[in-house]
Amino acid sequence: MALALAVYENRIASLFESSNRFIFFDQTPYTLAQSYSVNIPNQSPTELIKLLKANNCRTLICGAISGSTFIMVQNEGIEVIPWITGELENVIAAYQNGNGFSPHLIMPGCRKGFHRRQHRFRCGSGKWRGMNK
Repeated sequence: MALALAVYENRIASLFESSNRFIFFDQTPYTLAQSYSVNIPNQSPTELIKLLKANNCRTLICGAISGSTFIMVQNEGIEVIPWITGELENVIAAYQNGNGFSPHLIMPGCRKGFHRRQHRFRCGSGKWRGMNK
């Protein structure tokens, strides 16, 4: 099973659809080992999702993501952890520690939670399991 980070340069891409590469990690219950990086210049959301599936991705960490893309990714059986920001090493460390993401790794305006309302995905006052209080 693989974890994918949607990346732009050395940070989580601010928008999933604008990522320029994915970094894939082999994931076991106790370890996370980087396996490889895949460049993804100018691909449609559908092509990005195909690439995630082809690389056995089960979890995606990304920044903002459009509602329709979010639904398409989830429909492929991939868990999405959206609204994350920051340098890769900090995001990886937070994910590995298992206690959620601290406020400085959550996009501004999203620090109170993530919720779904009438097929719109946005930040707000709802609860989302990946965030610390």
